[in-house]
Amino acid sequence: MNDAVTEQVSNIMHEIFNKQGALQALGARIVHIGRGTCETLLPMSPAASQHHGFFHGGVIGTLGDATGGLTANSLMLPDYDCLAVEYKINFLAPAKGEALIGRGKILRAGKTLAVTSVELLSLNQGVEKLCAVMQQTVFAIEQK
Repeated sequence: MNDAVTEQVSNIMHEIFNKQGALQALGARIVHIGRGTCETLLPMSPAASQHHGFFHGGVIGTLGDATGGLTANSLMLPDYDCLAVEYKINFLAPAKGEALIGRGKILRAGKTLAVTSVELLSLNQGVEKLCAVMQQTVFAIEQK
């Protein structure tokens, strides 16, 4: 089975991502989109850090939320978009390095709800370290 999304779906996903002001202000970008998967990257900057020099927990949550939503949208678009219903995040280690990576996958996609899992990893001198895991539920809404 081909795991690539259509060009139309990919274009819509990029449009959605580019309309998210917080992510744009932080310099986040989409690295990969597949059917039921998505990878994002956010570079370290003073705006993304907290007082110890780690990525701020709120920034980690923001990237996780966006990555999970894009992951679900890779299966829902072009007919449906999604909104987060809830998410739970566990911080496992301080996120320190030059970038934060979000890797999402679908756990279950139903008719109106989907559940995603997102791993958040810090990238420090080429080494990835798992720093948080998130589980998210999203609700399908008709795409307008």
